[in-house]
Amino acid sequence: MKKLHLTVFIMCLTAQFAWAGVLGDIDRDNAIGLPEAIYALQVTSGMETNSENRVVDFQNYFFSDGTEFFYKTISFDTTSGSQVIDYIYVYHLAKELNNQPTMIECWYNPATYQEYYYIQDSNSRYLMAGDYWNGYYADTIQIGAKYMAVGDVFSSVYQINNFPYWCEYKCLGFEDVEIQAGTFNDCLQMSKVFSSQWGVLFSYYYAGIGLVKQIYASSQDSFTMELIACRTNSTTYPSNLEIKRYYGTWTNTGTEATDGFSFFYLPQNDGMGILILANFPTLYQYQTISLVSTDGTTFSPVNSSYNVSATVTNQSFGGTYTYSYWNDDAQEYQNVDIRLSPSK
Repeated sequence: MKKLHLTVFIMCLTAQFAWAGVLGDIDRDNAIGLPEAIYALQVTSGMETNSENRVVDFQNYFFSDGTEFFYKTISFDTTSGSQVIDYIYVYHLAKELNNQPTMIECWYNPATYQEYYYIQDSNSRYLMAGDYWNGYYADTIQIGAKYMAVGDVFSSVYQINNFPYWCEYKCLGFEDVEIQAGTFNDCLQMSKVFSSQWGVLFSYYYAGIGLVKQIYASSQDSFTMELIACRTNSTTYPSNLEIKRYYGTWTNTGTEATDGFSFFYLPQNDGMGILILANFPTLYQYQTISLVSTDGTTFSPVNSSYNVSATVTNQSFGGTYTYSYWNDDAQEYQNVDIRLSPSK
């Protein structure tokens, strides 16, 4: 009787694969036979995962409350053709906003922003609602779903400042990713195509952590972004991760305007550091600068466009920063001289 049940089960699975055509043809010989039957048994016994039929909850891959991320981006200056390296700090935060559970991604890089996401309960759609600096979109953007399988497509038409845009997210499958932060097996791969520059973005998400890698390309520019370090409530990537944190105040020596700064230094990760200045003059938001050190004491900017000199003395971080910007009223470049002082 057991053999009969097994035979019927294999026939049912084989018939299902045959109905699917190419989907079930494991060895691509245009026939459904013994290899397909063996694969079916492996799937049902747990030895093999049928990734094409897997259904996942996007939130498990996309968002992890309280997690810190450190990314390295590599792009190219379109004018000089030289390579540009930047470091990015990201923090995930879950809050209740307007009686709506909201997932917030706080990105600190040269284009600092805070992106807001929430789940629409009626059909479990994962929606992007806008960011702190640009305001909420006139329409939401669907980025995924609670029950999502390979091949699912999410298209959205929305407006920003009364101008129409379009984007499309697609679930591509699962792939292993090996980067500086470690090896992340079975990452969820998503693509995004959007109308603003007609570029394509490939994103790789690891369950329980979030985004670990991105590749972007368009007719105008391109970049790669990889996770170099990550800290969750229970573990770190890599396992020997050390984050040194320094805090203080910046002062505009010309106007005596002042606010706070944070500096994160990762000695085991290429000696990289991220300086974040709050409410920076002329920008009216955060200013983020990538720094690097070979000795853990003296820090210099990764990009030559930033004029920063900083040191760590007695576990305190301080230095100077000269910021050059174009003044529309004066029709000339002007400087803002910043003094970085450690917290007392």
